[in-house]
Amino acid sequence: MQTTLSKTKLTLWVRNDAKSFGKQWARKHNESMSQLFSDYLLRLRKIEESSFDATPIVSRLSGVIKGKKASREDYRKHLEQKYLNA
Repeated sequence: MQTTLSKTKLTLWVRNDAKSFGKQWARKHNESMSQLFSDYLLRLRKIEESSFDATPIVSRLSGVIKGKKASREDYRKHLEQKYLNA
């Protein structure tokens, strides 16, 4: 991601091991630490903005319990009934 719009200085405090790993990785991939961090933040934004694509199983199950809110307790009771009362 080589797009440069405008830049600003940012000081970060990171653990020493994270800094060492970041420098090694950036050197290995011919990037600067600044570019590495900037690209990471842009990827996070892209992930957050992207829509969620449900797997086929999730799509089939969506809406099965319309209008009902299932709690952890409901799920626990369901599992007890299914496996203990079989």
